[in-house]
Amino acid sequence: MANKSNKRSSAGKPGPKGPMSVNKSQTPAWMRAVVIVVALSFALGGVAIVVAGVSGGAGSSTGATGDSITATYKPRVEAAQAAMDASPDNPDVVAQVGHAYFEWAVALYEGRQVSASIPLWRSAVSFYDQVLAVRPDDDIILGNKAFALYYAGDSVLAKPALEAFVAAAADNPRLASQVQNAQGYLTQLESAPATTTP
Repeated sequence: MANKSNKRSSAGKPGPKGPMSVNKSQTPAWMRAVVIVVALSFALGGVAIVVAGVSGGAGSSTGATGDSITATYKPRVEAAQAAMDASPDNPDVVAQVGHAYFEWAVALYEGRQVSASIPLWRSAVSFYDQVLAVRPDDDIILGNKAFALYYAGDSVLAKPALEAFVAAAADNPRLASQVQNAQGYLTQLESAPATTTP
């Protein structure tokens, strides 16, 4: 979104800068690269993030090792965290850190490394909670948090998170499949004894 307060005056001098303005000529190259990476991942993310979380990874195997998965996803997490360090009050940037952890957890989970994925699911949830503190009605974040808790094996916290997602996204046609999956997970949780994974 362009900063409209940064217009040139009639004398050709820049107008007053708003609180969100950035002097791009003084931005270090590494920061521009991080912003581009995060912007691209955000543009390609969105609804697809929730879809990735419900692909049913327990039975599939990508053939990738934990080391190769880590080599692929750790730089994404680090880039997202660097962007968040530069813009800690931007919920979209904070969400990208959660998405990066979520995608890493999905890759491990689908690679049949369920126990290795649990801390990453929990990390994703911690960043989603930060976003939800500012935007409590964000359907994507609510869904990602709920699915992350479910895949982490935390039925105690997953149940209310899944219920919150279903209630919030029930009328969102773009998330109909995810809502249906969440309802199925709720049915499973209600028929099983409550457990948490440490």
